[in-house]
Amino acid sequence: MKRYSLLTYITMVMAMLLTLTSCEENDDPQPIENTIGRAVLVYMAANNNLSGFDSDDIKEMLEAAGEGAFGENRLVVYHHSSRNDPALKEVTADGLVELKVYDKDESAVSSVRMRRVIDDFRREARAEHYGLILWSHGSGWEQNGMTPDEDAAPASAPQRAFGIDRFDGRNYSMNITTLADVLSGYDFDFVYFDCCHMAGVEVAYQLRNVTSRVIGSVTELPSEGMPYQLTLPFLMKDEADTEGAAEATFTYFDSYTGVNRTCTMSVIDTSCLDRLAEAVAEVYALHPTLPAGYQPQKFIRYNCYFFDLGHYLEAFAENGDERLKAAVRNAQDALEAAVVYKGATPYIWEGGHDVWGRSIEVELKSHCGLSTYILDNLQSAGTFNYDTLDWYTDVVSFLF
Repeated sequence: MKRYSLLTYITMVMAMLLTLTSCEENDDPQPIENTIGRAVLVYMAANNNLSGFDSDDIKEMLEAAGEGAFGENRLVVYHHSSRNDPALKEVTADGLVELKVYDKDESAVSSVRMRRVIDDFRREARAEHYGLILWSHGSGWEQNGMTPDEDAAPASAPQRAFGIDRFDGRNYSMNITTLADVLSGYDFDFVYFDCCHMAGVEVAYQLRNVTSRVIGSVTELPSEGMPYQLTLPFLMKDEADTEGAAEATFTYFDSYTGVNRTCTMSVIDTSCLDRLAEAVAEVYALHPTLPAGYQPQKFIRYNCYFFDLGHYLEAFAENGDERLKAAVRNAQDALEAAVVYKGATPYIWEGGHDVWGRSIEVELKSHCGLSTYILDNLQSAGTFNYDTLDWYTDVVSFLF
């Protein structure tokens, strides 16, 4: 029998104990060789009147996979529709692979369900980088009369923030404040909103600590949404090209004519948003006034809660003193730094009408890449609980 010195024996025992302790502390160790460069989750809250467009988009995803756009990386879809049980599926060159089926006891826009899906996704697709695409309806910052720590509340158009999910006989949606809480700690380096009105400064600022890039539109988007066969080659790279994906979406819709030529897209660098907030707060703290007859750039024809932030700031400088003009210039510089890509067609819904025959056309004379809500007075801060947002607390509250 081989003999060991007392010191050698103690060293061997300590090494064994450390190994056992390490295994106990990490119940799910991940070998490095099993980690891919990127995994992207598409979260489809499609149990609403967009049903049908979800299937079309999945076909586009399969087309991109078949053309080898993913490389070794993985695309996973949480598909919650009106037709089937919600399920987690992987999009591969050989078709859809079902990974997990969920019950219908939770809404797709509840924080509990979204966290569970993200956890399952990360266990299934270990990666160095993660991206998230949110697919559904959207109406920006609107808080639906919910407190920030609630999961979801009944919603009737246009009050829907992220998502509409038909659950328990009613429509539900998720607050942007709740979304920020859900995504905290998951390290998504981009959040792409494949839904309307989500490129608002209030939305991006609320998400500034949970993702590096926010991609979305300040306006409505056509129901067909992102052309996945064109954008996924950019988003599925190890180092995602978010500007390339946004430009691909914009170019796709800009190639149409008439009412179908309608799109705005933005990419926001969230690391620049604290500087933007400080700069805009400095403008608001001077209590500026708008020029007589000011007409803001609207991003929807009526019942508008989304206006061009750059156009709004510029208006304050029109009749301001040198101090105010300097503050506005500083805010405009910060805005340009934060918006790393922007694209806009000349009109939204050019020549279009709603079901009552009213015009829905909006001419886009100004598009800085970020929308904002314009408060008429302090009392209007309670509109859809706007005053529960970080942008209100840190910036807009200085205006009055």
